[in-house]
Amino acid sequence: MSNFSGKVAIVTGAAHGIGRATAKLLAADGASVLVADVNDANGAKVVSDIESAGGKAVYVNTDVGKHEAIRNCVDQCMAHFGRLDYVVNNAYWSARGTVEEMTEEGWDRSMDIMLKAHFLMAKYSFPIMRSQGGGAMVNLASVHGLAADRAWGVYDAAKAAVINLTRGMALDYGKYGIRVNSVCPGWIITDDVMPSDEVVSRAASIYALGRTGVPEDIAKVIRFLLSDDAGFVTGHALVADGGLTAQLQDSAANTVTSHILATMEKPA
Repeated sequence: MSNFSGKVAIVTGAAHGIGRATAKLLAADGASVLVADVNDANGAKVVSDIESAGGKAVYVNTDVGKHEAIRNCVDQCMAHFGRLDYVVNNAYWSARGTVEEMTEEGWDRSMDIMLKAHFLMAKYSFPIMRSQGGGAMVNLASVHGLAADRAWGVYDAAKAAVINLTRGMALDYGKYGIRVNSVCPGWIITDDVMPSDEVVSRAASIYALGRTGVPEDIAKVIRFLLSDDAGFVTGHALVADGGLTAQLQDSAANTVTSHILATMEKPA
């Protein structure tokens, strides 16, 4: 088990899904966690769960699509905990449609949350990490950063950009002891996905492991990348997709992926 005692982490999109699982896992391993989200009720519940288990956490309402909200998030972290060692950029929102169907506002909001937020979180957290002698960031990309799907152009573009932004930041900040990696999950069953039994069954026939992922699968990967066990890993895009991208894809696979993504709720 990793030991994050005395360390502090910000996890965005931490009121549900992968973010919630990550916040709880890091707290269980000794980290103090700032739970950042826009869902106040769920965010407070995550903090309560962590504290009930003996951990330390605080919730800060944070719309990562807004510059000042990110700055405030980092400021609040320092005010509450006095340091910042890890950032997990997990918050998600995406418009859907072809380039003809998508609005410019949908494109901009998607890019603000899925890409620009990573840049801004690094802008305000890296100076703190540098002054402390190092730190680590994990950015949530996707298998959609490695391949595309129909009518998900902005999601595909943002996730591909996250992978290369991660590499660039790793090169710029490695000399300060700051490691930056990304994770590329396959389909993960979270609060945002309401799969039918048919979709789950079809997905199980496509994934090499015979199942879709759960949030804890990705949380454990994130924990590894933040930990000292990954001390020589930076600029890497770690694929955690149950073997999905290891195989040739066919039309059936693409159809299942489209059905999966169509079930995702899109928070405001």
